[in-house]
Amino acid sequence: MDVMNDDALRLVLERVDSHVSLIRAAAVCRQWRRAVADAAFLRRFRSLHAPPVAGYFHNGSLYRSAVMGVEAKPRDGPVFVPSSPPSVDARHFSLDFLPNGAGSWAVHDSRSSLLLMDRAGIGAGGLRDWLVCEPLTRRYTMVPQLPDFDESCRCLEAFLIDGDTDKAGGCIGMSNFRVLYMLFRGLARQAAVFAMGESGSISWSEKSIDYIATRWQFIYHLGLAGGSWYFYMIDRTLIILDGSTGEFSRSQLPITVTQDLNMWRYNFCITEGRDSKPRFFTTFGDSIKVFMRLCSGDWVLEKRVMLSEATRSLPGYHASFFNHPPIILTRGVGFIILSPGSEQLWPFSIDLETMEASPAAGDMALMVYRCELPWPPALPAMQCQFCRETRRSIRKWIGTGRMSAGSRMSFAVCSMTVL
Repeated sequence: MDVMNDDALRLVLERVDSHVSLIRAAAVCRQWRRAVADAAFLRRFRSLHAPPVAGYFHNGSLYRSAVMGVEAKPRDGPVFVPSSPPSVDARHFSLDFLPNGAGSWAVHDSRSSLLLMDRAGIGAGGLRDWLVCEPLTRRYTMVPQLPDFDESCRCLEAFLIDGDTDKAGGCIGMSNFRVLYMLFRGLARQAAVFAMGESGSISWSEKSIDYIATRWQFIYHLGLAGGSWYFYMIDRTLIILDGSTGEFSRSQLPITVTQDLNMWRYNFCITEGRDSKPRFFTTFGDSIKVFMRLCSGDWVLEKRVMLSEATRSLPGYHASFFNHPPIILTRGVGFIILSPGSEQLWPFSIDLETMEASPAAGDMALMVYRCELPWPPALPAMQCQFCRETRRSIRKWIGTGRMSAGSRMSFAVCSMTVL
């Protein structure tokens, strides 16, 4: 296979269409594997190709607010929904490897291939138990308790933040991540950051974030979009937590949205469009408005639709459904799920690109969390292993369970067509 020099080969491999195809290419021969494993090549490939989305996790109705008066159905932990078309067998994203089983945990945040999970109940010192896991490689790390956390402290939120960029161009992984806690320490609003380093080292840092809001100012959590978390404060002010840097900034909504906002009815949220840019939407009366953020930071009205008209052709429609403002059930990439503000649950989805309505599931909780394939990829350890083995022998090998985390990921990706 050594008919092409390494530089030319890398130029060809840079044009491989996906992360999954790149792993398969590495199994062709030693030269190809060597080219793909090169750190400079991996950085270049990462810069040219969007991260592959394996699918989405949601916590199900067990964690959905009971605003509709609907009894939550018990589940065996978070639910994984593969992307379409699926890039990896969904069975490889089971969370049954977590302590005490998946049913004890809920997804709180996601970033790249990692999930931030919290356990129901209260841990030592009034702080919940937290862990960071990577479903595909079945690895997890318990986040240690915050130092000096006492009765004067109250944890408000926690978020996954990028670590330092590694040699392959990845910014976050099981050996390279940060968890940022928003908390009150006495009367001061603080941010405490737990950092995991590549050598296994851990560290804590803490800083005041009183500049974003005082203890007495209410902050409403809007959602995740474009890798950043958004919060709403009075006077049309948005607070933005950058998931790459862990820094806070502000943005101002246009004055035209003032009449649409009702903090006590929770009729507005943030989600991500299919272009990876944030979308701010409001439900007011019978209408929904979608605002997009420009490169300048300004927000402008992008789309608007009357819900009674958009849903008229859906099964079960009744005009009286829109006598009350709708309730936001779920927000995800490119869509939101709503239901009439009546006692009857009638969930429907609005596509934020086309503004078309369709029937939807009503038990996906408030957030849908994206999960990508890990980076850098774990390359097959044996040349053309998957081409030489039959389906039966591959299944038998996987069934023994004697595989490293990296090898398991390679099998999950490269053998997906034969499992």
